[in-house]
Amino acid sequence: MKSANYGMYILLFSLLPLLSNGQSAAWEYQLIVESKNQYNHRDKASTVNKGNRMKIDELSSITELYPIVTAGNDWDGLLNTLQAEGNLTNYNFDKDSVRFTFRELYTRFSWKESHHWTVGKKRLDWGTGMLWNPTNFYIQKDPFRTQNRLEGIFQLHYTCLFTTGSLEVYVFPEKKMEDFSYSLKYNYTGERMDASVSFLEYTRYQQAGYDVSYGGDRFIAYAEGVFRNYSRSCRVGKEGELILPRNRTARFYSEIVSGASYAFNASLGARLEYRFREDCLKREEVADFKKYLPQNSIIYDPVSVGKHTLYASAEIKDIYDRFNLQIRTFFDLFSNQLIVSPLFVWKKNNFQIELSSMLFTNSLAVFNSQTALLLSCHF
Repeated sequence: MKSANYGMYILLFSLLPLLSNGQSAAWEYQLIVESKNQYNHRDKASTVNKGNRMKIDELSSITELYPIVTAGNDWDGLLNTLQAEGNLTNYNFDKDSVRFTFRELYTRFSWKESHHWTVGKKRLDWGTGMLWNPTNFYIQKDPFRTQNRLEGIFQLHYTCLFTTGSLEVYVFPEKKMEDFSYSLKYNYTGERMDASVSFLEYTRYQQAGYDVSYGGDRFIAYAEGVFRNYSRSCRVGKEGELILPRNRTARFYSEIVSGASYAFNASLGARLEYRFREDCLKREEVADFKKYLPQNSIIYDPVSVGKHTLYASAEIKDIYDRFNLQIRTFFDLFSNQLIVSPLFVWKKNNFQIELSSMLFTNSLAVFNSQTALLLSCHF
């Protein structure tokens, strides 16, 4: 994210109440360590990765360290909160691959529990969809992670709370004034139903979105969608040529996610989710995409390249949530891409183990399977 240079000055200025003399702030610290070790069984007949042109290793390892600091202070009736989350990443234990970034670094002011101002780098977690959130225009969830530590973006954010809802105003600064983005969002909260509507001006493009969810005792249903006059997806022509997103901004496109979940009891549940993306490949375009691989593999998506995608899962867990076993399935209706992904999670105190696998069942896939062991510990 290309934040404006003066963004950090705004952030430092906003921290003054927290750091002022005579103020006693409450500080909290947390350290999270994650190590992910993965075995990639490559599909040697894959047309997408012919001859391993992607240079994928069979074994990979990522170690990540998350130092997290939270501080709060009451400064003459104005509550001030600081949140800082760093990320130190190392790939394959290679010393030259170590990098450090801030996933979040922001401060928040609250007045009379109704008015809240936020400045800095903060996550956007919009939408009701479990896997896909089209209303979240900057950051998408990773459908293969149970704990998705999204990276925030620099923003100025104001929230006004009402009895049954809230109004939110976002400004996302950029180096050039014409690239500034802003968004308005209204949220409604009822006894069993939540809903929101939003409008976004995104670097001279527009997007209108909505999401709604209804929650019963055992059943939850939700829907989320957007209409936008820009695209992030390439299309494929009859000769295999790519039609770039910048040449497809003359009309509005829709993206819709809907789903439902049902809890049979405290230990057993199921979920179904559907995604439609109007600006992705039609059935005939999928055929052209396959025909001209690997030249146009830039648009390959391991989950789906077509307009319609289905997700289904079933889980069983103990009532104390010490272990969780899930069977997850992804299916692209046009390309017939199918992924079956079992996941086992075990927790005890501050320690967690995730053992997952992804089984790919068609020739489009880069892998036959991937198996990962994720160890996580927080202090």
